[in-house]
Amino acid sequence: MQFIDEAWFVVRAGHGGDGSVSFNREKYKPHGGPDGGRGGDGGAVVFRAVEDLQTLEPYVRRKVVKAGRGRHGSGNNRTGEKGADVILDVPVGTLVYDEDGLLADLSQPGEEFVAAKGGSGGLGNAAFATSTRRTPAFREKGLPGEEREIRLELRVLSDVGLVGLPNAGKSSLLAALSAARPKVGAYPFTTLTPKLGVVDKKSYLETFVIADIPGLISGASEGRGLGNRFLRHVARARLLALVIDASEDPEGAETTLRAELHAAGLSKKPTMVVLNKVDLLDDELQWYLRDAFPEVPQVSALTGQGVEGLQDFVEQRLRALDEQEGISISRTKSVAEHRTFRPTRKGLRVEKVEEHKYEVSGENVERLALRTDWESPEGVERFQRELEKKGVVTMLKRVGAQPGDEVRIGEIEFGFR
Repeated sequence: MQFIDEAWFVVRAGHGGDGSVSFNREKYKPHGGPDGGRGGDGGAVVFRAVEDLQTLEPYVRRKVVKAGRGRHGSGNNRTGEKGADVILDVPVGTLVYDEDGLLADLSQPGEEFVAAKGGSGGLGNAAFATSTRRTPAFREKGLPGEEREIRLELRVLSDVGLVGLPNAGKSSLLAALSAARPKVGAYPFTTLTPKLGVVDKKSYLETFVIADIPGLISGASEGRGLGNRFLRHVARARLLALVIDASEDPEGAETTLRAELHAAGLSKKPTMVVLNKVDLLDDELQWYLRDAFPEVPQVSALTGQGVEGLQDFVEQRLRALDEQEGISISRTKSVAEHRTFRPTRKGLRVEKVEEHKYEVSGENVERLALRTDWESPEGVERFQRELEKKGVVTMLKRVGAQPGDEVRIGEIEFGFR
């Protein structure tokens, strides 16, 4: 399966079912009264984080994801069936965005986020029966479900992120440190997608995960080379390991890497330096680097020199970070509750848009217009009464509306009277 870390598509929740207009016709019950049931709610579109998926490829060709529509209500007070939800499994570490920004960060297995809620079902005529209105012959229509364009972004979760210039030996180092077997070649950019490896030793209290990303070059944070696209994958790493080719200007390499991390907004993350390919150095150069890079591990991924010591060094750094962050060694995290707060226009607003044309906006009246069964005279009369109760008729008269003028509420247009 191809590694894909971004996807765009539209999510569309199900429409709520319409209520029913029905009257009890059972034998020996001549005055059974209204018994129309309400419609079922529409299905929702839900994202769920799972561990056995490492790519967004299943969604790269999707255009629209639709949930099921709620069924209409029926007689004998039967409620329509709820529309089927659509559960979209995504890799752990997936960020969910819409046009307004981040909606959810699914960083734990099993976490779920409702990206589009289904529309609620409309009430049947049984719900409108009162002591003075015993035989209502109208119902409510179901509301449309939410719809939004979604962007998914995958950020690989790891404890340690290997960052280095092309051909610094990161892939070889990942293979030496873990059981991972990434592609290794004697040329730059052998790593085209992030690779993960797990370090597991009996002496460690817990395993840790290492991520290798494509090599960075100067200007990577501005879009040059391959590293810019994959810098996001080390953004979640708890510790960044700057892997430097000890045989090729290590001081300059460190300066370049730190500059790119700073430009990418990652300069405040905990970092460590690793000098690789020391097998290419003579003893004099190795001693020089010990002075130039004090307490920096010197290793050779090719020969295995210093690799075991590097494993222990990284494990100690991670445990120290645990203590600094004040969390347990198991790094247990509580499941985040994802809620999206969006400013909604709940108040009424009436304005004149053209001669003899007026527009009414507001969440409550727009929902009322959508729920109204415009083919039912009783339903239209109820809509008129509700507008009077909410003060909409009075507000329209204040701005100059006359009988026969056109009024628009959401997508509904009607004549003012």
